[in-house]
Amino acid sequence: MNKLSYRMINIGKRPAGLLGVEELFSRLYDGSCRPEDSDTGDRIIRGISQYNFIPQVAIKDYREALIEEYARYYQKRSGGEGLAAIEYGSWRGYPREHISWFPTVSADLCNACGKCLEFCSYGVYALAEVGRAIVVEPFLCRVGCSFCETVCHPKAILFPPRKMLEDYQPIG
Repeated sequence: MNKLSYRMINIGKRPAGLLGVEELFSRLYDGSCRPEDSDTGDRIIRGISQYNFIPQVAIKDYREALIEEYARYYQKRSGGEGLAAIEYGSWRGYPREHISWFPTVSADLCNACGKCLEFCSYGVYALAEVGRAIVVEPFLCRVGCSFCETVCHPKAILFPPRKMLEDYQPIG
């Protein structure tokens, strides 16, 4: 079996790492599946479930988030933009996507100033439709970097404790 792509997607208010998203979206697009088709959500859930566990209580949240993500993919691909799976690299020899060092943004505290987007040159943040900052590519964040937290005046950006990096032990 080929190595599957790995992508972080915000499901509800939490990031979830999913395998095979790029491959699934490519198959759907090549099969003329449009985001607004009535069966798109079910097709996405079935496809994602092949390689990922989706808790029964979260299916609705996964469906909504993945349809929204597929709509962005569809729009980019329809516009002729080339899309490729992101290679996140490694940290101290471990695949980057295994290291849970990335920011979270409190929607309650974010004032939509955009300073985090201006400051971070790695593409970690984007503005959501409601104007607030969201983390769109958590694994593009440099392990150990938390400087964006200092430019956020309402203190909406949070990181895990730095000690977790000192004590890092891979799972498994």
